[in-house]
Amino acid sequence: MFMNKFVIVSGILTCFLLPGTALGQWSPDSLQNLQVCDLTGDQVIPKIESTSDGGCFISWFDSRSSGYCLYLQRLNAQGEFLFPENGLLISDHPQQSWLVDYDMAVDGSDNAVLVFSDTRNSGGDLDVSAYMISSEGTFLWGPDGICLSDTTEPGFEPAPKVAVTGSGNCVVTWGKSDTDYALIFQKISPAGEKLWGDWGISLTSASADLSSPDVVSAGDDSVIVLWKSSTGSYPYQTTYLYTQKFDGMGEGIWGETYMLIYDSGAITPWNTPELMPDGGEGAVYFWYDSPDLSTFNVWVQHIDSDGNMLFPMNGAQASTNSSDRLHMYPSAVYHPVGDQTFVFWVEENGSQTQYGIYGQLFSSTGERLWTDSGLELVPIGSSQISFVRALSDCDGIYVGYFIGAISTALRTLRIEYDGSIVWSPVTLSAASLGSKGSLGICQGICQSALFAWKDNRNDTGGIYAQNVNQDGSLGPFTGISDESPHAGAGQLFVLPNPSRGIVTINFTVESGGIASLEVYDICGRLIRTLISGHLEQGEHSAFWDSSDRSGSGSAGVYFIRLRTGNGETVSRMVLF
Repeated sequence: MFMNKFVIVSGILTCFLLPGTALGQWSPDSLQNLQVCDLTGDQVIPKIESTSDGGCFISWFDSRSSGYCLYLQRLNAQGEFLFPENGLLISDHPQQSWLVDYDMAVDGSDNAVLVFSDTRNSGGDLDVSAYMISSEGTFLWGPDGICLSDTTEPGFEPAPKVAVTGSGNCVVTWGKSDTDYALIFQKISPAGEKLWGDWGISLTSASADLSSPDVVSAGDDSVIVLWKSSTGSYPYQTTYLYTQKFDGMGEGIWGETYMLIYDSGAITPWNTPELMPDGGEGAVYFWYDSPDLSTFNVWVQHIDSDGNMLFPMNGAQASTNSSDRLHMYPSAVYHPVGDQTFVFWVEENGSQTQYGIYGQLFSSTGERLWTDSGLELVPIGSSQISFVRALSDCDGIYVGYFIGAISTALRTLRIEYDGSIVWSPVTLSAASLGSKGSLGICQGICQSALFAWKDNRNDTGGIYAQNVNQDGSLGPFTGISDESPHAGAGQLFVLPNPSRGIVTINFTVESGGIASLEVYDICGRLIRTLISGHLEQGEHSAFWDSSDRSGSGSAGVYFIRLRTGNGETVSRMVLF
């Protein structure tokens, strides 16, 4: 456990920092950005994931030493490097000359979980390995991670996905192709134990090829998985979508058979549907299909924790304007207040020479609420748009994207949940710096957004990052200070931390008098007042059941504040 300081500006709690944090490295200049790594060779496929202190992990593949190696960097909330400059080497095991996708997640203890494929084992096949790296750079699952593939059998096993459950276990899923196209599932404990057998649980179909799984956490130790089921020969396949919720033992929760959510068959081989948790142990699904070369449509589905399909079979259509417009590459967010589902996509004209960004808000039953054609966010124009990424927070939604093909700018805009524009597109990285790709986004401190991408400003590729604050400014948040003018209220300890339920708060009061013990979320909002009144000098205890004043609660970072006549003391805690 460690202590945090905070500052009150105009009487409002604003933000928190790790102790000892100096002025950050986030750049206020769209012509500069934060250089994570830009060495000779290729730095590609960045992933970025939030940590509970408002910082992040950024990973990437790197050919600085000829072959592609995996590297990782840890940034604090101000963008300072916590790992060595140019990253911590995770794996230098051999790769093929071309790369497949991989995944990263962060658990409740701020450990990074990396799952990827390489050819380290005999036979030269792509096999899957998993690593857990602490915020201090310790290899918690050993220097070579954990091999998840059955190396006694041949098979092509690319693009694994990982989700961390509420219990802290990691569920990994991937596709395997040899004579069949199967899905593999494995669960790993925080200690690195394989919990679903030596080589995981295999899912096959006698009549179809299974591929492209995605996985999200859905409760204490359950996950929801989405996958493609295809028949026919590449590239003229007929593809359906299936899903299932699995319990901690790997057994299906939504019935003995798998749930069919899309049977129109028009998803192309290069289209990978995705899902995201809805915060209530269900999931939101989003994809696009193409029944013919002149029709591209975005679809969204929402399934609750009990397996009820809340939107129509085959999904709710984001825009019905299909006569002269194409809709592709969706990114979705879910806002539990009002049960609101949002999706954003690239809108193109029929000849694919003009590009814009549109969005749609769905009701709890899948009705379109922003007209049948959606809400225009970036008007159709001649500049190519790609990598639309959406991120929601307490008050609204960031929509980030690249614009331009050769000279590429990174921009973002912010909207409120009713669709009104908070601020128009802001340039985070200038087009004059060259082409960009592989955009990732995650939450930063004080409702800021953090971006990481591949950048070609110097050679074939480097990794750069940029933050944007809630007011649209770049660089360190100006309302943050690491000085506490009223320190010294007394000691404060929160147990357990991280926690999934009730926590005990032990604290001391240095001298009797009026005192308060309060819980704030990372946005600086008061969640609960646990104690308010007179306390005697000495040791005291309080309990928090993880709920807010309305009786509900959610995972996240929280701050416990003790105030007495002698000052204030704050402790950070994590609910998962």
